[in-house]
Amino acid sequence: MSTRYLLLLALTAFLLASPSFPNPASASSSSPTADDDDDDEDLSFLEDDDAADRTADSHSEHYPDSDHFDEDEDFGGEGGDFENYDDLDDDAADSDPDAYKAPEVDEKDVVVLTDGNFSDFVKDRKFVLVEFYAPWCGHCQSLAPEYAAAATELKAEEDVALAKVDATEESELSQEYDVQGFPTLYFFVDGVRKPYPGQRTKEAIVTWIKKKIGPGIANITTLDDAERILTSESKVALGYLNSLVGPESEELAAASRLEDDVNFYQTVNPDVAKLFHLDVKATRPTLIMIKKEDEKLSYFDGNFSRSSIAEFVFANKLPLVTIFTRENAPAVFESEIKKQLILFAAKNDTEKALASFQEAAKLFKGKVSYLLYLNFCSTLVMYMFCHHILLC
Repeated sequence: MSTRYLLLLALTAFLLASPSFPNPASASSSSPTADDDDDDEDLSFLEDDDAADRTADSHSEHYPDSDHFDEDEDFGGEGGDFENYDDLDDDAADSDPDAYKAPEVDEKDVVVLTDGNFSDFVKDRKFVLVEFYAPWCGHCQSLAPEYAAAATELKAEEDVALAKVDATEESELSQEYDVQGFPTLYFFVDGVRKPYPGQRTKEAIVTWIKKKIGPGIANITTLDDAERILTSESKVALGYLNSLVGPESEELAAASRLEDDVNFYQTVNPDVAKLFHLDVKATRPTLIMIKKEDEKLSYFDGNFSRSSIAEFVFANKLPLVTIFTRENAPAVFESEIKKQLILFAAKNDTEKALASFQEAAKLFKGKVSYLLYLNFCSTLVMYMFCHHILLC
């Protein structure tokens, strides 16, 4: 309730501060009074009845009759500017609207998916990029040639496919995958999906997918390597495994392909594990995520599967509370986390409020973005938040 009240106050303050918002005082001062109405009484009925006729006559003197034009002068005779009417015949006016459709795209390497074959297709192939589109969508039409070209270039890659779903025809499938706009692109790894975050060009799609189908993880075998990584990287996930090859490593590698912002490593060296704050006596496999934030260490305690690991990393890779700025606004609003809780605070109140805010954020990792904005007086930013919330 308090948050809604705060947002209502914020929006009211912005509207009152806006120059386009009417000022009651100024409105009343500028409106005509009853006396003014009397003084400005309409006396047009007293005008001379011939005034209109005189005005019409004065205008007509400026426009020559049609027979004053020379047939050969400028307007249609020989050498005239508009002599060629071949392209304005009746056939052009009655032409088929289909003639104006966008050029066809060669999509021979893009697989068409429907409700009947979707599930089996994404499960039977290791890597699948799927586009949910609408035929009338301009962005989808722009993407089509780029997407088709990327599909052709990647068809030589083993177990990689690019596919598309007509969301206007497959509405139930679109609802199942929470498609809210077009185009929506999902990347499936062994049937587990994540949004495609890259640019919509052939080069960007090809580069991103080739990175995703690579090894995904690196080995740490020495303490020197471990110290270098901890010093130089801001977010890392380390798996302490029984072996650097085999099912445990494969699950960790698969999870790494679902995350763009975190580097994944694996080790079997107890000294390396200890340096990463892991209990070397703990049952393996185990996993830790380290980041240079207030909450530096996050320990994984779930089932060691690619989906569980990916969910853990996604929930813990962000800071508990994000300081909202103009620079990170796009990342905040384009995040996979669509719910935001915003704390507006003056700088001198931050320390008192932040501790409680961080404790609450721990309970909703990966589900709600906790944002702190430190310039409470900025009506522009407050309007931007309110506008975003209303649109959602």
